[in-house]
Amino acid sequence: MVLLMGGRYSQGYQLFQNLTVKAFLAIRPFADQIVDTVQLMLDTGLPSFKGEGTIRRLRDRFALGLNERQAADYMMGIIRNAHENVRSTAYDEFQRLQNGIPYK
Repeated sequence: MVLLMGGRYSQGYQLFQNLTVKAFLAIRPFADQIVDTVQLMLDTGLPSFKGEGTIRRLRDRFALGLNERQAADYMMGIIRNAHENVRSTAYDEFQRLQNGIPYK
């Protein structure tokens, strides 16, 4: 995905980071509504919704204890970590093998 944006230091990737942080900051005020909606799905039996741990982790991802600047830095850290995450790299390799989409 990063390569499709022009690489890690490209203008496209910088735009992606900027918009991701803005979206994260914009959605944080609605964290309670989002968490409440997900909480309604706990009894559905869907494998992604496994009790209160799911709710706690979701709430934690909003980083509500941080101010806006700290939250922006937090999201930038998430983006950086995802870029080098083993699972992300494995997915990129899958895309390369399955669909012919190179990543490096």
